[in-house]
Formats: sequence, C-alpha cells, structure tokens
Amino acid sequence: MSKQVILVTGCRSGIGLAIALESARAGHVVYAGLRDLSTDAELKEAAADLSIRSIQLDITNSEERNAAVELILREQGRIDVLINNAGIGIGGFLEELEEDELRSVLDVNVIGTWAMTKACLPAMREAQKGLIVMISSLSGRMAIPGIGAYCTAKFALEGMSETWRHELASFGVDVILIQPGAYRTDM
Repeated sequence: MSKQVILVTGCRSGIGLAIALESARAGHVVYAGLRDLSTDAELKEAAADLSIRSIQLDITNSEERNAAVELILREQGRIDVLINNAGIGIGGFLEELEEDELRSVLDVNVIGTWAMTKACLPAMREAQKGLIVMISSLSGRMAIPGIGAYCTAKFALEGMSETWRHELASFGVDVILIQPGAYRTDM
C-alpha cells in the first residue's frame, strides 16, 4: 500500500490513539485530531519519531473542522482516509437523562461525524477516491440498558454509514464500518 494521508478523530486515548500510532508505524502521514490539544501528552510520547501531527479538532465545531481540512489539504494536497473515531458516551437509563445530555451524545457521535465527513468529501470526490472509516460499536447492533444514549447514537451512525456507502460509491469513495466489542478506554 502506498503512503496515505490519514485524518483520525478522537486520538486522545483508546482506539483513536492506537489507530493513529499504527497508521504512522505503517508509514502513513497521520493527522491526529484532539478535542483539546492540551491533552496530547500520551500521543506525543508514543509517537516519538513517527509522522503524526496533533491538531485541534472538536468535530462539533465547524471552524475547527474546516481549519483541519484546510491545513491537511494545504500541507499534503489530499486526504486519502478519514477515520471517524471521535465519540462520547453517558451512562444512565434513557428516562433519567436530561435533554441536553442526550443532545450532547448525538451531537458528537452522529452530527459531528456527519459534518466531519461532509467537510472531507469535496477533496475526496475531486480525487475520485477516498476511504471513510466509521468506528461504531457492537452497541450499534444491540441495545444495552444503562447506555441507551450511546446505543441510540451508534444505531444512527450505522444507518448513516450504510447510506453513505451507497451514495458515495460512484465517486470512488468507500465507506466501511467497524464495530469493536468491549475495549478498555477512558470512555
């Protein structure tokens, strides 16, 4: 595989951090998005001599999304792969959640992911190629009491991913969905 330019969201820890590091170890150019750039200590330490650049990227912030895409296109001329990993969860039964809590989970896991993807699509369509990886969860296939907001968001992400897979195929943009099971993360 040739060297790819990869944007990974949600790289502070867990799966996003692992994806960013392994992608760089494989020889790719990686832009690691963090909601709060001041939390990149673990990434910087693990990345040492790898081709990883930490960037400020709260996917719910349109200015940060646009700035991230513009930066990558200015420096690399393309975005080959977008890995939508950023996500949040909140525990509690749906009935007990406040409206703003549910909206926050949906804003990051669904709307922010949709908007981040939309921001990268013009460059991928122009190149007639690209790969969008959606990091979902087994919670997008089966509902689990006590994490209903997270399950709701992941079910929505699955539907959105399937729709985009069909809509973007004719532009040379592939969409794949990954459904990890239990994984130790800070979330």
